[in-house]
Amino acid sequence: EMMGDVVAPPLGLAQLAGCLEQAGVPVDILDANALELGWAGTERAIAQASPDLIGITAFTPYVREVARAVSVARQAAPEATIVLGGPHATFTVEETLKTMPEVDIVVRGEGDQIIIDLARALEASDGLSEVPGISYRHDGAIVENPAPPPLDLANHPQPAFQLMPMERYHFASLGGPFATVIASRGCPFQCSFCSEWPFWGGGWRPCDPELVVEQLDVLVNRYRRKNIWFGDDCFNVDGDHMAAICEGILQRGIDVNWYYQGRADLVVKHQDLLPMMRQSGNRLVQHGSEASTAAQREALNQPLSTETVEEAVRLLRQHDIVCQGMQIVGLPTDSPRAFEEKVRLVNRLNVDFPVFLVYTLFPGAPDYDRALEEGWIEPPTDYSRHDMAHVLMPT
Repeated sequence: EMMGDVVAPPLGLAQLAGCLEQAGVPVDILDANALELGWAGTERAIAQASPDLIGITAFTPYVREVARAVSVARQAAPEATIVLGGPHATFTVEETLKTMPEVDIVVRGEGDQIIIDLARALEASDGLSEVPGISYRHDGAIVENPAPPPLDLANHPQPAFQLMPMERYHFASLGGPFATVIASRGCPFQCSFCSEWPFWGGGWRPCDPELVVEQLDVLVNRYRRKNIWFGDDCFNVDGDHMAAICEGILQRGIDVNWYYQGRADLVVKHQDLLPMMRQSGNRLVQHGSEASTAAQREALNQPLSTETVEEAVRLLRQHDIVCQGMQIVGLPTDSPRAFEEKVRLVNRLNVDFPVFLVYTLFPGAPDYDRALEEGWIEPPTDYSRHDMAHVLMPT
């Protein structure tokens, strides 16, 4: 809702589908959201497909909808194995299996190889004990198979864009037709409010820049997606990686506007690349200064000086790249004065798009466990309020 009129492609499902296709497993994607099917239409579509295995991604604010989707899927395909994946399911395995009895299996962490192993085990009726990274019920207890190592992303299969209604994806405030691309997984930083780096594990892993550029080419020239949002947790970690992507865009003459989320200190560190980034289509950078003081950032395990943030904003303005500055409000240490300081900082920096997000902890974030221990969040919580717009904790 905060982002306005947007329908985003389910890139995670597209990536899993690409892996299954390469492994020779027949697969389909049902994007009921983009197709505006409604619950009855979704049930009909699942029944018609008659799948053996149904995978659903669980994000925290949509737990209620996921539970309903599971019931609809079970109704439509009584014999199918229903699997939940994604960050929420990964960090709430026991709770998820307890509260959603129709779910058979939870896949923890990145599922690219796990889903192939699972499909093959089900096909061969081998049992589940040898499939890494899954959790399931057995003899009244929950079994957690050991996690596989983080994937090597060299030569990783491309997402199966051809299985999605690509013409439906749009983001009004970015100028209409858009798609998302992941150029790297994970993050080398460990902010205490973030559940992304614990989810991906294995630090920061870049995708092959050539494969990233190939994706951009397909999305822009075959599917007419003129705006690309890089969904990386931190896009600007590595200068050589960014440079290779920019060079590929320019060499192929891909006419695209692209946007990313990254760190202010890395904007400063890689400032020599800004002209080439702008030339290859970078129009906007979203970075988090998160708080008005270095002490508050330190408490979030994000050591970043205000001077560095100022320098990043100045550099982006100098290179005609729009700056979207994120601030977290409602931190446990926030007072009315702290909030005023954040507003003052944003005004002083003259950020093009200031965004104030309410301090929201998701399962998996280090501070989420602390918040439960300290009684800041009362379990079981109403997950629909974990949307960065509702106040969940006292300040």
